This record gives sequence, C-alpha cells and structure tokens, in this order.
Amino acid sequence: MTDDEGSYPTIYLHIGTPKSGTTYLQSRMEANRARAMAQGLLWPGPRWGVQVEAVRELRELPAGDPLDPAGKWLKLVDTVRSWSGPRALISMEWLAGCTPAQVRLAMKSLQPARVEVVCTTRDLLRMFVAQWQEMAKNCRPWSWSQFVEEVVGEQPGPASDRFWRQQDVPTILQMWSRHNPWERFHLITLPPQGSDPEILWQRFCSVIEVDGSSFEQPERNNEAIGVVSAVLMHRVGLAARDHDVSWLDCQRLYHRGVADEILAPRRGLESPIAVRPEVDAWLRARSQQQVDDIAKLDVHVVGDLQELLPGPELEGRDPDDVTDSEMLGTAVETIVQLGISRDETLRQLREENRALRERLRRRRASGPDHPDPGDAPASAASTPTAPTPRAPTSAVGRRRPVFARAVSRLARVARRSRDDIRRK
Repeated sequence: MTDDEGSYPTIYLHIGTPKSGTTYLQSRMEANRARAMAQGLLWPGPRWGVQVEAVRELRELPAGDPLDPAGKWLKLVDTVRSWSGPRALISMEWLAGCTPAQVRLAMKSLQPARVEVVCTTRDLLRMFVAQWQEMAKNCRPWSWSQFVEEVVGEQPGPASDRFWRQQDVPTILQMWSRHNPWERFHLITLPPQGSDPEILWQRFCSVIEVDGSSFEQPERNNEAIGVVSAVLMHRVGLAARDHDVSWLDCQRLYHRGVADEILAPRRGLESPIAVRPEVDAWLRARSQQQVDDIAKLDVHVVGDLQELLPGPELEGRDPDDVTDSEMLGTAVETIVQLGISRDETLRQLREENRALRERLRRRRASGPDHPDPGDAPASAASTPTAPTPRAPTSAVGRRRPVFARAVSRLARVARRSRDDIRRK
C-alpha cells in the first residue's frame, strides 16, 4: 500500500454479476449497516438506493463526457473516501456492464484510494435461465425464442449483447484489470443450487474482512417465478411498452407489484424454467470455456472454479411450451390477488387516516399547550419538563407535526419501494 492509499479507506467495489446472489448480499448489508460500521466497514447510505442512483448516473454517461462534479457518483465517491474507518463497500451489479470508458472514469475517480474489485458469478446454465426471467420481469421485449436464438445461436442482437456484456466474466475482469492490479481482484463463485446461502455470505465476508456471523438475515430476496409466470410477465411487459409505461414504473408496478408480491409466492404451483437438450449442451461447453479462460487469469478465487460448471440438467419446462390457456389461468389468479391486495392496502390506509383524525381531534380539544401524549417521545413521558413557551398558532399550524410525521412515514415507505424496484 502506498502512502497516498494509506490516507483513505480500502474501497471494495462489488461489480456483480447480475443474478449471482447480489440482491441477497446487498439486502443483508442493508439490514446490518450499524454492525458493519462497528467493524470499520462503511456501507454507504442512508439507503442502498444511493448506490443504485450513483451507478445509474455512471452507466448512462454518454461516451466522451466527464463525470458531473456535483453528480451522484462523485458524491458517493466522496462519501466512501472520507470515511474515517479502514474499509468501505460499494455494491451494484450494473457495474459489470460498464463500458471501458466508464470503467476508466470509475477507477480514476476512486484514486488514490486502494480499490479491491469483487465479482460474484455462477454457472452459465443457471445464469442463462435466471437472466431471461429477470429480463421478463423488467419488461424487456425479448422472447425466450429470441433470447435462445441470439445467445446460443450466436446471432448478434440486443438480447445477446445485453447478456454477454453482463455475464462474460473473463472479458469483464480483463477490462477492469486495465486500471487495477490483479492482486486486487476477487472472484467469488456461487455454490451449487440448493446450497445454504450462508456459504456465499461467508465467502463474501471473508473478502470484505468482516465477521458477518451475527448479521441478521434480510427481509426479502429477488425470488424466482415459475415458467408460466415468466412467460406471462413477458407478455405484460410487451403490453406495458405499447402503453409507453416508463422503465421505473414497470419496475414498481410489474416487477415489484406483480412478479415479486404475487407470482413468486406461487412458484411452487408451477414448473421452473428448463432448456432443451441442445441448449443445455451448448451452455455446458461454453461454461467449460469460461472456466478455462478464468483459470488463465491471476485472480483470487474464493470458492471453486468447478462450481461454475453446470450440475444436473434443469428440471422443468421450456417457456416455448407454455400455452395461452395456462397463462390465462395465471392471469386470472393474478387479477384476483391484485384486488385483494388493493383492498387490504385501502383498509390499512383508512385505519391510519382514522387514527390521524382522532389525534387531530384530541389535539384541537387539548389546545396548543397540551399536546397529545402520542406526540411525545417515550423518554419524555417519564421525565416531566416545563412546557416550552410558544406563540399562538392557527389550527392549521397546530396540525403540522401530525401531518409531518405522516408525510415522513410515507416518504420512508416510498424510498424502500424505490430501492426494491431498482434491484435488477
């Protein structure tokens, strides 16, 4: 480590890849920010969405343009570089898809801090299926047949371009290595399907130098959906695009509101996605090639490169075999569940509105010098203090604290929702 590097925390830059356990790792870090900081590791916030927005700005930067000095990426960089502890972590899987120019800008902006690049990945067979399913949930327009034709058929096109830009691990690592020495790269392999997720967590923690054994489990992950639901989501995405629904609204309404909340819990009622024998054979051969190419790189492997070779054949159905009648049945059930969910949301809002109105009624009745007991912090209730003199206020003015708390609560809910839907 140089003298200049020693003046800054070591920055762990987790670049993905997508669908390699990133949501689980990020959610667990988010749930344990204070525990991480107690061990000297900064997980920048106050919410993970700050990292998402910063990386989005970097990824959307036009070729040849400099970073905005007042932009979100450099603000995030300033936050981690000014951390007084020994380590900081940035994790966002979109970094795997950066262009060479974006990689150069990102690494240059983090200098002179020491940067440790972390990449998580898994075998191409599971990755192939998971990536198309995620594309369907994200309202991408590419059908399963187009995805297979472009990737397996090695035909240039938008679906294959996106897949390989995010999943060609040897190329991704080599691109980042142009701006960072190999001894500062860590490749974490995912264990075989069905393994305890704690294995991935322990591997990740060993790289970022924290003891994560006491870290709480996250509330949610980006769960898979069944094959019928995946084809349905592709159809929904096409219709949403026809109605010019924005990408962020697609995330909020369909990825989060339909796929995650309604379709994922019923995946046990459907078959998972599987591939035809010829697709399976091609992916296994390409996986071996990737493993051979990675083995030639001087990268620190955490796990085992053999875990990047596909295991048993996938059990399930090819998405092209799903019928319209099957989709109709799932769509009907989805509409029913949406109605139930909407009714429950309205019921909760009515109850909260009723409680707010009751507090306002009590506040009006007691007057400005006798606030509602529910407004006082718990500690204040046991420690009597003299009332603070205040100028007379109008009835509207007296309502403001209650309204402010309601607005603050809704804002927190909205931020959590945005963080959820921005996970790819």
